[in-house]
Amino acid sequence: MWKLLFKYSKPYKKEFFIALITVTFEAALELSCPFLMNLILQDGIILNPDGLTYTIDVPFLITISIIMVVCGILAFVFGVIFAKYVAIYSKAVGYEIRKEEYKKISSYSFRNLDNISTSSLLTRLTNDIQIISDTISNSFRPLFRSPVMMIGTLIVAAITSPELSLVFFIAIPLLALIMFFIVKNAKPKFLQIQKIVDKMNSTTKEDIVSIRTIKSYVKENYEVERFKKINEQSRQISNKASGINALMMPAQELVLYATIVGILFLGGYLNQKPEFAYIVLSISMFLTYVNQLLATVQMFTNVALQFNRAEASVIRVNQVFDVNSELIDNKDSTLKIGNGNVTFKNVSFSYSNDKNYVLSDINFTINNGDFIGIVGQTGSSKTTLINLLLRFYDVSEGEILIDGNNIKNYSLHELRENIAVSFQNPFLFNDTVKNNIKWGKKDATDEEVYKAAKIACCYDFITNDLKDGFDTMISEGGTNLSGGQRQRVCLARAILLHPKILILDDSFSALDRLTETKVKENLKRECSDITKIVISQKISTIKDCDNIIVLEKGHITHIGTHSYLNEVDEIYKDINAIQNEGL
Repeated sequence: MWKLLFKYSKPYKKEFFIALITVTFEAALELSCPFLMNLILQDGIILNPDGLTYTIDVPFLITISIIMVVCGILAFVFGVIFAKYVAIYSKAVGYEIRKEEYKKISSYSFRNLDNISTSSLLTRLTNDIQIISDTISNSFRPLFRSPVMMIGTLIVAAITSPELSLVFFIAIPLLALIMFFIVKNAKPKFLQIQKIVDKMNSTTKEDIVSIRTIKSYVKENYEVERFKKINEQSRQISNKASGINALMMPAQELVLYATIVGILFLGGYLNQKPEFAYIVLSISMFLTYVNQLLATVQMFTNVALQFNRAEASVIRVNQVFDVNSELIDNKDSTLKIGNGNVTFKNVSFSYSNDKNYVLSDINFTINNGDFIGIVGQTGSSKTTLINLLLRFYDVSEGEILIDGNNIKNYSLHELRENIAVSFQNPFLFNDTVKNNIKWGKKDATDEEVYKAAKIACCYDFITNDLKDGFDTMISEGGTNLSGGQRQRVCLARAILLHPKILILDDSFSALDRLTETKVKENLKRECSDITKIVISQKISTIKDCDNIIVLEKGHITHIGTHSYLNEVDEIYKDINAIQNEGL
């Protein structure tokens, strides 16, 4: 944990040291009060020779009282300054960790994301970091105050009465040993709790996203029971962790009350001897220090419990930072994409990095301006082909070339900036229609936005059917638009970039045939200089492409025009016959 904190504390050294200095002075000033009280008892109230009456040294009492008041005021001032700067410091460290973790997650390849669930990443980015930030805020005072209080107490006690101080030297190590064993046994339970939180978040997210399906199948009770089981697991593990932590308070109270008994017993025993008669005056100071230590140890106990949970969160956050993407970004490359000619050369790919290829020996070339279709049955790895071109994954064998250069030689920014994709399941942000279209090109003019919308055949429904036109707010997930409308808005977003390569991944699936035909005609006319790749299971969508690639179980069976494939490729012929049956 300390390594993580030191790393992300560097920009906030000033706040850290101000908080550290002020809490140290605050603790030192609090330590002085019992010592000053002891001075009043020993030197301010003087026993007369008759052994029955006392003389009070008024000037001395006034001086010590003023010093005590000043110490109290200074302790308050230092406490206020500390509270301000520790809040700034703890939130800033949480901010830095969250910022860097988000940046790290953003650099993940799809293979990395396959290995860590989305719900787990969300928990690590929010809940785990909040736990770390809260631990810093709540633990800073006792963490640095407790050592000062303990060491100061031992020093003052040893100077005032070496005999009574022996009780402290026995009690404090014993208490530390008990705390160590409790913390050690509780730590694994907190790791389990965070894993259950991941599972709970995953289930909740899944149920919310699929609520229509759940209700349509009348499975509400089933999902409630499923969540109930996970919630029960969380309760049981939390109870076990709390049961272990619950031992902390009784243990420290037992030791500290035993310390009080030890001081009273030893003080009473020594006071019977004339040479130790002075000890009775020191007992009150020692008991005051025991009470201060009790409060300090209680705070330190809470720190230990919080650190236990925070340590589990730190482990999970570090796991995010320890993941390295296998994609090497050639950031320093000055290579630029020119025409957008694409070549797949002996490409094979496996998701599991073994010989279980989902794509095997893929070879084809697409020239600038071509309109290419990719067709195949479900599971033929059509989308995987596109994921490789975008370098969401790297090929297992072979190479992919753009303008004759291996795509690994381009920077990821250059590569993806020149390839635009419109997906079958479009994602729209909770923003205006215009801002959603401009999302990839923030500096686009209104004229450019309108032109892209017209090419994608969404201009008319935006201006005529939506209340505020292009300024209409899109709800989360685009639920206030139909499936076809969402697809066309996303297509407009991709067209606006005017990329070198445009990929349409089954993005006509929700369009009627008339609208689909208009969109394709617009693309051919307005985007003739763009390399266009259309993935579809509908023959009607790709039949008029320049060339069509037929995929079957990760292999290319044939490449050619619609008429050619309908003669030589049995798979294509069967798909075409089934889709056109009865027409």
